[in-house]
Amino acid sequence: MLGTPPPPGALNGIATLFSRLLGAALIVAVIVNVVNVIGRYGFNHAITGADEFQIYLMISMAFLGGLVAHIRRRHLRMDVLTRHFPPGLARLVNGAEALVGVAVCSLMTWISWNYTIKMFRIGSHSENAHIPMWIPHSVLAIAFTLMTLVGLVRLFVRAEIEAAPAPRPVEDVLPEAAP
Repeated sequence: MLGTPPPPGALNGIATLFSRLLGAALIVAVIVNVVNVIGRYGFNHAITGADEFQIYLMISMAFLGGLVAHIRRRHLRMDVLTRHFPPGLARLVNGAEALVGVAVCSLMTWISWNYTIKMFRIGSHSENAHIPMWIPHSVLAIAFTLMTLVGLVRLFVRAEIEAAPAPRPVEDVLPEAAP
């Protein structure tokens, strides 16, 4: 959501780190593309595997960008209705949304790690660049693992906040003023 404050502490640091890495990865992808185009059309010699490398890099950027969006709460939400719900119902719907998000990310974590391990065991490599296929697949596994952990942290923080006693009104804390 726009206007949402940045996440506190460590989560914000992780998001900033990944944002910078994603920026560097984009620069690398552009440089590889420019060099490959110049080589292909200027010297009739393309860089073998450059297209594969760029594709895997862009896919990695998409999933790690999803992690940054998740940490910063900039992901797409259908909150048109929940913004108008009573606070209790909105908390319930938001909590259910968070649980479903953790469940989906957990499932994707399990699937992607299993597939990554299979790629490692069979020794699969990309056709032209000869990149071990477990490397690009591990990026998905890492991204989903981190998204799951962020979701779990948020669920536990939410549970702690909602379980904490409500603050006392100011008039209960301050002594009565003498007339």
